[in-house]
Amino acid sequence: MRIFNSDGSEPEMCGNGIRCLARFVADRDEVKEGVQKVDTLAGLIVPTLQADGMVRVDMGEPILEGSRVPTTLEPTDGSTVLAQKLSCAGSEWTVTAVSMGNPHALVYERDGQLIADVDALDLPTVGPQFESNAVFPARTNTEFVQVISREHVKMRVWERGAGATLACGTGACATVVAGVLEGKVDRNCRVDLPGGPLFIEWSESDNKIYMTGPAEFVFDGSAALN
Repeated sequence: MRIFNSDGSEPEMCGNGIRCLARFVADRDEVKEGVQKVDTLAGLIVPTLQADGMVRVDMGEPILEGSRVPTTLEPTDGSTVLAQKLSCAGSEWTVTAVSMGNPHALVYERDGQLIADVDALDLPTVGPQFESNAVFPARTNTEFVQVISREHVKMRVWERGAGATLACGTGACATVVAGVLEGKVDRNCRVDLPGGPLFIEWSESDNKIYMTGPAEFVFDGSAALN
């Protein structure tokens, strides 16, 4: 699977895209459930189509070393950039850096306070300043997170190369990883995005992230490419 953003750049992975791909292949093969293996720039990803129509994806282990995310922010916990302060867009944000094969900056706090309402953020102003900040040499996806409970958060995302999107699967996974590391959420957590909820598990037994969410047929058509 290869993916291209609206600006023409190619990301390593797309969690929502891989669920859609799993649904597409299953529909074309006329199967109700089963395991697939998909090669991506982030490595081999394994989606499973469930009997209830949901797709559960083994997203692999998170990458927590700041230099591999990559970010030049100073590590605050071993090699992990955990709850590091970053001044950006006129505020001081608390950032945890996680890679799910692609870079993510997770933000739970602004100016020393938990984000109380992610819908109130001026994402078109703040998002690009995070994406192109010099501390993220490969640019970054940025997730702004509102904690509802330890098992439920609300998130908005500014995606590298695509801007504000309705959902980001890798971002939802990184959101839970950062929330666990910061002590704000549990390892099983619902992540509400503008496009709907995703259910994320960071397994203690194998350190892998499992993402479960829907993928539904919308339409088909054809286009002539010159």
